[in-house]
Amino acid sequence: MNRYDRYLTRRMIETQFKVLVSMILLVSVIDLIVTRQDAILKYQVPLTVVLRYYITLIPTILFEFQAAAIAVLVAALIVLGKAAQDREITALLAGGVSLWRIARMPILIALATAFLSFFVQEHYGVQAVENHGVITKKYFSKLSGQERVGASWTNLADGWTCHILKYNLRANSGQDVYMHAIRENTLEEIRANRIYWDEDRQCWLLENGRWSTFDKDKQWEVLTRRITQVEAPFKESPAELFALSKPAQTKTAEELARDIVRAEQLGMPTREYIVNYHVKFAQPALCFVIIWLGIPFAMRLRRGGVLIGFGVSVIIAVCYLMVFAFAVGLGYMGVWPPLVAAWAANVAFLVGGVLLFWLTPT
Repeated sequence: MNRYDRYLTRRMIETQFKVLVSMILLVSVIDLIVTRQDAILKYQVPLTVVLRYYITLIPTILFEFQAAAIAVLVAALIVLGKAAQDREITALLAGGVSLWRIARMPILIALATAFLSFFVQEHYGVQAVENHGVITKKYFSKLSGQERVGASWTNLADGWTCHILKYNLRANSGQDVYMHAIRENTLEEIRANRIYWDEDRQCWLLENGRWSTFDKDKQWEVLTRRITQVEAPFKESPAELFALSKPAQTKTAEELARDIVRAEQLGMPTREYIVNYHVKFAQPALCFVIIWLGIPFAMRLRRGGVLIGFGVSVIIAVCYLMVFAFAVGLGYMGVWPPLVAAWAANVAFLVGGVLLFWLTPT
């Protein structure tokens, strides 16, 4: 690393840090004024809670709002653009230094930022997002908290399938339950008014229903017994059955992959979650992709000015976010495979950025 590399490295890191802090503060202030101010004043939310709310919002700003990648782009524009305007780039090129050699350190910094972003997202990020959701529900959510949904699970213990018409996620109880298990010569069927998880006994309990057995050898003769309260014939806990109900942002890639495998075993749809799994890797990678778009435009600042180059690059960044959202949406709908949907925007813009880089006049 020569003196100019150290110079670029210091300026890139300093500028990138300043941009990140500015974006975090800007988004937080906008959210406070536009979204949270009235609720804070009305319900007298403690200052410590407000501070925790915005501290735990930081990973969302960095990764979902792509502030980390945008900071890399803006830092490259400012640092390399200023160097181009001051004729530093021209002097280096005239001295026989290649454009690749000039851009080497910014590219390595962007790559390091991508790895660091993934590490932060996987460790601090998932816990912060979960805590942020808890604070939001407790102090700012207008929902009643019933959260009633339908639930269906196949391939449960001992071959059972369970369908619940109305399930309360917070209370871990449901209404209108239908279960069945197909054996070699019999069919077992359970209909119950209620099912709930007993924390003390660590089991599901069924209430008010009937348990019928249809026997094939006896011309489908039915043996029925009434249920007042009985333990359900499967052992899977709510944590296992509703693992995918939690947002993907609150899980590490390893945890999400494990939950997807378990959900597939239970016959649950997993396409959206597989897309989200690949997005966990694609989002941090944008930090590396975006530098290839920033460098060519920064080199052109010597002819067009900082504002023009900055404006064009911001437009490119916005276009990327739109393409990324469109591709992920196609993945959710099953039009594109999850891997393709998550990485399509990155690959397209990386190819375009590399082409622009090599076409940059030196």
